[in-house]
Amino acid sequence: MKWAVLFLFGGMGLAFLISGLVWGGRRVALYRNGLPAQGRVVAIEQGEVADEEESPRPAYYPVVEFITSDGQAHRFRGSTGSSSPEFGIGSEVGVRYNPNEPEQAQLIKFSHFWLGPLLLTIGGLLALSLACGVFYIFGDIEGGRSPAGRSVKLRMLEASGKAARIEGRVTGIRERGRGRYVLICRATRPGSDWEETFESAEFGIRPEGELMGRSVIITLDKERKDLYSIELMPLLREMMEKGDD
Repeated sequence: MKWAVLFLFGGMGLAFLISGLVWGGRRVALYRNGLPAQGRVVAIEQGEVADEEESPRPAYYPVVEFITSDGQAHRFRGSTGSSSPEFGIGSEVGVRYNPNEPEQAQLIKFSHFWLGPLLLTIGGLLALSLACGVFYIFGDIEGGRSPAGRSVKLRMLEASGKAARIEGRVTGIRERGRGRYVLICRATRPGSDWEETFESAEFGIRPEGELMGRSVIITLDKERKDLYSIELMPLLREMMEKGDD
């Protein structure tokens, strides 16, 4: 599952990112090497775009005419449409064009010159971040590395009947340093005749009150001895209440 998510969102994000960077690189080259010109809006073209509900809505694109340094007239359509005409016919606008290929021209306005490449690049980065985050979360759940990952995996196993809930008791408290503590518990696995030691996840509340011998619920994987989780919330809530007193 995690690899499918990585390939799907990661591949899409990488494609968006590369496209955005290539598009942005072309705009940078046009900005640095292109020539400025004064253009005039000669027409407004109407197109259609899909909104969030995928229903088409009109979009208006300015058609601009400009004169190159050799006196030739050229026209191009702005790259960004708007829900209503952004310019009126006859409006003067700044233009940047490639002197070798004048048809490669663009309006000198952020929404037309930079917005498209920027949004595509950001979208690619977000998709890659999402893919990496989901890949890590699924990997954490599958491997049960973190307390949260173990808890989710055990809940999934419990729902499928592959996990067991047993009762244990607190036999010790260990300080990990810098105000971090763990509970040492003892319990007997299903089908076993002897007790085993289980260590809770770390918590940052200083133990208050008598905890030795207190009962705790331990959820464990029937097949993996290293995959278990101790329910600390009842004891932590009690310690917090005692600390407030």
